[in-house]
Amino acid sequence: MNTMEDKTLFTPKRIAVGVVALLSASTFGFVCGLLLAPQSGSRTRRQIQDMALDASERMEEWTEDAKETVEEFVKQSKKVVGA
Repeated sequence: MNTMEDKTLFTPKRIAVGVVALLSASTFGFVCGLLLAPQSGSRTRRQIQDMALDASERMEEWTEDAKETVEEFVKQSKKVVGA
């Protein structure tokens, strides 16, 4: 059974999975770089704390952007379907 969702490349679920994968990989790489860098422990802890705060702020922004994107996608889908 073919549905419109099967043919759509950018579904909200696929976008969400992609964003989570990108964030996870970026965070993992950044933390590994910090832990392997030759510097004092207190400086590393400070950098990790700053990174966590920055990531939290970015996540809030991305969440809001994703919400707006999904709302727009739903709105456009309803127009196409004629609902």
